[in-house]
Amino acid sequence: MVYRELFLSAGILLALVLPADARERWTGPYVGLSIDSIETASEIEGSGAHDLSDKGVHFGIYAGYGRRGRGNLIWTPEVMLSTLETQGGASDATFGTTRFDGSFLLEPRIRVGFASDQLYYYGLVGLGITDAGLRPAGAGDDDLIGSFGVGLGAEFAIDDRWSTRLEAVYYRWEASEQDFNGQRRDTESDATVLRIGLTRRF
Repeated sequence: MVYRELFLSAGILLALVLPADARERWTGPYVGLSIDSIETASEIEGSGAHDLSDKGVHFGIYAGYGRRGRGNLIWTPEVMLSTLETQGGASDATFGTTRFDGSFLLEPRIRVGFASDQLYYYGLVGLGITDAGLRPAGAGDDDLIGSFGVGLGAEFAIDDRWSTRLEAVYYRWEASEQDFNGQRRDTESDATVLRIGLTRRF
């Protein structure tokens, strides 16, 4: 949580010192591909034995539309979809056998920031929708969980059509009252995403 606050503070400071010169290259529709390093963790509340985590490199796609505000303000609603492959499990006498799995992370979100001709620094808020989480062994894996997340990033213009981005995003979510070996317990999960993307504008 401390890292998240530092990222957001740094983004605000960077935005304040940027020249007020947002170019048209940051507006309009775009699509992109990304490579995502995603670290996920999940636990049963109050249980150290069922505290599971996983980390892997995944691929994503995204699309959005950049809009120009006043001065150098740019805001861009977009949707991202990343693959996700969590795995693992645990077992004890209290909660029985659990498994930790998931297959995707969907992120409807809005980026808001300040741009110069070459750089676009932004903060973002979004909704992380995923099937990843800690479940009792044998339970269905089609339950979707959503939570709000925040992040910070920067995008560099290669030319008028192409740009590359680097960003960090954090999501945290809870699932209530799952049945673990006859006991009802909440679970807590989170995901930290470090992303490199290549964007094509139209």
